[in-house]
Amino acid sequence: MGFRTYLNAQSVKTEIKESRYPIKGYLFLVSTAFFTALSYVFGKAVNKDLNPETVTFFWFFSAFFFSLFVVILLPSQRMEIKNIGRYLPIFFWSSVVTAIGAALWILSLRTIGPPLTSFLMKSQTLFSLLLGILFLGERLNKWEMFGIIVTITGGVVVAYQKEGYLILGTFMALLSAFCYSLLSFLVKKIAQNLNMLTVANLRALGVSIVVFAYLVATGRFQVPELRDLLFMAFGGLTGAYIAKASQFQSIKLLDVSRSTAVMPMESLFVVVFSYVFFHDLPSVTKLLGGAGIVVGVVFLVVFRGTKVETL
Repeated sequence: MGFRTYLNAQSVKTEIKESRYPIKGYLFLVSTAFFTALSYVFGKAVNKDLNPETVTFFWFFSAFFFSLFVVILLPSQRMEIKNIGRYLPIFFWSSVVTAIGAALWILSLRTIGPPLTSFLMKSQTLFSLLLGILFLGERLNKWEMFGIIVTITGGVVVAYQKEGYLILGTFMALLSAFCYSLLSFLVKKIAQNLNMLTVANLRALGVSIVVFAYLVATGRFQVPELRDLLFMAFGGLTGAYIAKASQFQSIKLLDVSRSTAVMPMESLFVVVFSYVFFHDLPSVTKLLGGAGIVVGVVFLVVFRGTKVETL
């Protein structure tokens, strides 16, 4: 009896520890950051003569193509087909929101480059925090407020541009960040009890359908060269599929704001990859601004949910 009580106590301690320090959730976020950064490399390498809508289509159709192999290999994924009706709301909303966000991301990537785009995409954290407060009942404490101020300050430094086309690229990045924070919110709100890998599979299919319909209706469809097709295929695999499947799984284990707050790692990976593959580095001022964003977001991570003088 005593031994059983001991085991039960240890089990409770483990559950409490996992609740306070959800290691699995953060491991999925590391995976998200790394594979998202790789997708920046492939996105930057795609020929700029291809319009963003065409790139978005091939990007997500490639992700859906790779997902078919996962469905074939995993019985759990095949079993979810009979429950497809439960996925229709998230299928619709994630497809529309992602299609818009992805096209904006590509425009920003081409205009202001991978590092600055990545830094500005960290505003997802602020947008997600706001959505969490407004609709999920999450609360804000003073240290999170400090993190928000530092993040916004760094964001202003990164976003400040004199040239008109750079201002447009900055605006596109911020709009894209909002779309992806809205996506995280929707997944948390209406897909919490669903299989996240299936959600990622259907999202890739849905975006392909939405963008292809748009391309046909507007006559903007372009046929890429093999080189660009390969870049988009690997970009879709790493960014639209592996990274998002990892992020969706982390959302199940973490609250919405925290699930996007660890993404500073992504910016670090992007800066390194940009230098290695493109010899592209922002100015020292922009890097300092990006560092400010990272510091602010780290505060949001460390102090998220702590009960210290809640505002």
